[in-house]
Amino acid sequence: MNRKITTSDISLALGLSRNTVSKALNGHPSITVETRKKVVDHAIAMGYKKLKPSAASGTAAESVGKARSIAYITKSQINHGTGFWMNVLSGVEQMISQNGYEMKLSFIKNEDIEALELPALLASDIAGFIVAGSFDKPYTEKLMALPHPKVFINVHPHIPLPGLQADVVFMENEDSIYQITRHLMNHGHTEIGFIGEIQSCRSFMERWFGFQRAHFDANLLIQPSLCITSQNAESYQNYEGIARSLKALSKLPTAFVCANDKIALHVIKYLYEIGKSVPRDLAVTGFDQISEAEFLGFTLTTVALDEYQLGQRATEQLLTRMSKPNRAFETVRLAADVVIGESSSPRQQ
Repeated sequence: MNRKITTSDISLALGLSRNTVSKALNGHPSITVETRKKVVDHAIAMGYKKLKPSAASGTAAESVGKARSIAYITKSQINHGTGFWMNVLSGVEQMISQNGYEMKLSFIKNEDIEALELPALLASDIAGFIVAGSFDKPYTEKLMALPHPKVFINVHPHIPLPGLQADVVFMENEDSIYQITRHLMNHGHTEIGFIGEIQSCRSFMERWFGFQRAHFDANLLIQPSLCITSQNAESYQNYEGIARSLKALSKLPTAFVCANDKIALHVIKYLYEIGKSVPRDLAVTGFDQISEAEFLGFTLTTVALDEYQLGQRATEQLLTRMSKPNRAFETVRLAADVVIGESSSPRQQ
């Protein structure tokens, strides 16, 4: 009497997990069309008796095949018109198109985040999605709970990386700011402030860690009164907010390490308005090497990165996740380069 073929037999024959085989036989959206067809064809060839008629006929596979869209989820207040996020979006779009997918955009409003309302397109027939920018912890957890293959470009700092149920891609952060901070110290700066909302995203938090580690290794104490790290995200989006925070400081440091170039430009503008010169009176550094910094009249010490490649790498990660849903989740950091400019030089007294 012939033994019944089971999902375990198919799993062993194909070198796939039983979970993948089961999902493929049941038309789960996380399984690619190619993997599903491979499993179904092999199941038929082995004489698997529990195969659904829709699977055998290819109806289910055809349904899965229609999921040729990838969603790009981001906050509505992030400016995708120019600069960093525009380049990220371009990298994602190019890679998605190159692999035969259509990109669907969704811009999430603050009220949707507060109400934990997910975008409607996530309920449609999509192959997976990319989340660009950091959302708060509850909304991030809701996105992570979805069954789709997914990749985050940056993530909230209170989401623990151990046990993460998604892939995360971002630039190297900590060592770059460590190098910049030690560079300032080597030029005689001992009173250094840090500016950036460290509770908003893991990238800013890691930059803060680099700033802390540099002080620890130099046996210097961080002076909290010289730092601006509050959780009011809006104050970092415009010059007026940064100016108010700087004006509230009891005294200025000799150098500011800023979490990105946009903040650095706001700081430099404020210093000029109060009669201070960079870098003669204060040194200022940034991160991202944005094009707007080219018009300062001097070079800005910053961290150069390839945002276009960041978008491409995130998409590559998603495509890999779609084809290998059971592979261990990954946290990917792309290399960045510290660029020492004229904005961080003087002190040396």
